Amino acid sequence: MKHNHLIIVSLLAVITPILAQAAPITINYTPSINSGILVNPDIGITDHQTINRHNNLYWSEPSYPETSVVYYRWYWEQLEPEEGVYNYKLIDDTIKAARAQNKKIVIRFMTMAGLNDTYYKPSPRAGKKILGIPCWLKKQIDPKTHAICKNDNSFIIDYKNKIFKADLKRFVDAMGKRYDHNPTILRLDVGLVGTWGEWHLATHYKDPAPTLGNHGYKAKDLIPYITMMQQAFPNKMLTMSIATTSENTTSYATLHGLGWRADCIGDWSHGWNHMEEGYPQTIQHIEGKGKIKNTYPDKDFLNRWQHAPVDLEICTDMVDWAKKSKVYTPEMVKKTFDYILNLHTSLFNLKSTKIPAQYQPLLHALIKKLGYRFNLNHIEVISEFKPETSITFNSQWQNVGVAPSYNNYPIVWRLRSKNNKDIYYFNTNNNITQWMPASNTISQAPIYNQNNTFTLPKKIIKGQYYVDIAMVKPNTHQPQVLLGINGEIDNKWFQLTSITIK
Repeated sequence: MKHNHLIIVSLLAVITPILAQAAPITINYTPSINSGILVNPDIGITDHQTINRHNNLYWSEPSYPETSVVYYRWYWEQLEPEEGVYNYKLIDDTIKAARAQNKKIVIRFMTMAGLNDTYYKPSPRAGKKILGIPCWLKKQIDPKTHAICKNDNSFIIDYKNKIFKADLKRFVDAMGKRYDHNPTILRLDVGLVGTWGEWHLATHYKDPAPTLGNHGYKAKDLIPYITMMQQAFPNKMLTMSIATTSENTTSYATLHGLGWRADCIGDWSHGWNHMEEGYPQTIQHIEGKGKIKNTYPDKDFLNRWQHAPVDLEICTDMVDWAKKSKVYTPEMVKKTFDYILNLHTSLFNLKSTKIPAQYQPLLHALIKKLGYRFNLNHIEVISEFKPETSITFNSQWQNVGVAPSYNNYPIVWRLRSKNNKDIYYFNTNNNITQWMPASNTISQAPIYNQNNTFTLPKKIIKGQYYVDIAMVKPNTHQPQVLLGINGEIDNKWFQLTSITIK
């Protein structure tokens, strides 16, 4: 598109005194609502260990939803195969591939796999058991059994070991130095401890409660692993696993600004299960209400979503749910999805597997609410519509999703001539991270009124103009967010009403 005129007008521009005596004109406009699925930055369903399941070379799945976020987990041994030699290429290539599809990444660094877990294709280690920590470190902390590095991962890490802790901090610091300011990385999941980075010791102990607390760990032993991630990634948002009733790490983390995540949503297995016993008991413990004392109770835990994200992950996958259709009825799946929404979830990892047809309508309804969803309910444009006179955009908004946007995408107004030759931008300092959704799924979302006043340029070309709007990448005019209204005209710019400059 070629423009003869391109003038950027700051919100802070001085409004020229109105010389004419004519009264301002008010133009009202109410957009129609778009009820479809919106794929927006930082929210929704995530891809898992793949950039796009739809065109994955090894396993393609067309039924999987469109995503804007991908989730990757790497073991320490993959990223530092030799002491002090980092495999940045593995992360860099993933970032490059994600950026090419306009997606962001959530990362977890792990130190221990499940017993007998192996790598899968396309990993160069495919078929080999996952040690988790680098073999060179294993030889230092367990020199008598260094041969175990070959193809045996029964070794259980001692997270109190000073050598282990010092080397891990050096590794995390190196990752932070390289990636803390990388805009493609949305956030990091603090997964340095336990089996699969989930802050427990499952599969490595046969007892019914293989928790860290039941195996001699206290808060003082585990908090340093949260701190080292905070220190290495001060500019990134972090999330912390919900852990168990034996640990106080989650409440410590959320008290210190971290978001939280849970890795087995939707487990309604007969007998003990996460949904009826695991999560309710653990949340009570985090809040300081459980039977086991919590030295760092977070009484406001369930409201932390207002400032830090909630990320969830399915237990098994939806194909497995379909195989257990007597348990995972449509009613029970809806119950799970309602639970997800009431926790004010931003991201939900469905493991990039097939979505059975019977669950598709329920999933579509979930996706429409996950994270934020901004509806522009009404605008009024007030001006004399003459050069060097003021123009005011009063707009009314609602966040009809279930979470705020944790990144700001400021509003930009635009006047565009009907022949598209003359375009004038009006930048605002709106902070949409403050636009909260309803407190629960049955309440009405609050209304946010934004009043932006500017001065029309002295040399604005007279004629008819469209009023356009976009939520943009900060300090640019690059639209980022699909609004919940109709009228998209050009790569997330939305056309609203029209005016005439006299």
